[in-house]
Amino acid sequence: MPGREVLTGRAPAKLNLVLEVTGKRGDGYHEIDTVLQTLQLADDVAVSLGGAEEVRVSGPFADGTPADRGNLAWRAAEEFARRCGRTTEGLGIRLDKQIPAAGGLGGGASDAATVLRLLQRAWRAPEAAVQEAADAVGSDEAFFLVGGTARATGRGERVVPLSPLPRHGVVLFIPRDTIERKTARMFAELDRHPFDTGSVSAAFAARPPAALTGADIYNAFERAAFDVFPGLHGHWEELEARLREPVRLAGAGPTLFWIGPEERMADVAQAVRGTACTIIPTATAGP
Repeated sequence: MPGREVLTGRAPAKLNLVLEVTGKRGDGYHEIDTVLQTLQLADDVAVSLGGAEEVRVSGPFADGTPADRGNLAWRAAEEFARRCGRTTEGLGIRLDKQIPAAGGLGGGASDAATVLRLLQRAWRAPEAAVQEAADAVGSDEAFFLVGGTARATGRGERVVPLSPLPRHGVVLFIPRDTIERKTARMFAELDRHPFDTGSVSAAFAARPPAALTGADIYNAFERAAFDVFPGLHGHWEELEARLREPVRLAGAGPTLFWIGPEERMADVAQAVRGTACTIIPTATAGP
């Protein structure tokens, strides 16, 4: 189509290396203190200008990803257009989903952040508008505008880059099922437990381990996961029994993961073949 412009980018998944929940706010959100890390696993994102106004979703994890105006990437585009004095007329968003939806890996937020960066390039918009749109859509979007290794506080919108983590191997274990409103339910369950202090994130940020294993990971949601996700406990136990080392929860779950030396990644993936999950070997990645 004459005049049609297409921009493409990649939207990486993330892990929370540390995730502390430090309190509940008056606006209903929770205060968190988290250290995040992007992965090589990524969705492919395309934004077209001057064509059909639509959201198209494809790929192995398209199921569970909205293909309408409820998609986080579309909502980000609307917020950004409003701040830039533009409209979404003629805007198309295409997402090739390589990141499981609602798995605790931040795929939707990463898609939204990538769309914001692509539209910023197309519209030559100021950075302030990008940040404002990201904050209006959700909590993880601000991190994905930075990427790499970073610490985030507040509800996740205050992001400070950290020294890059040396490359590590990661193996993701994706259960077959998730649940509705899982993040809200996880936070509600955590409200029954004492909140964290932020000391784990502070110590990690000050002196990150050079060689991470599951023993170095902390995730407050692990206190609630077994009560919220049916069957997760047995799945977790089977993985750890096969590997004989820690497996951890990714974000608000239900994805589990192993992290360690990259040269061991293939052996780890092979050791858990036949379990009731999808296995995705990947690695940490810079911004």
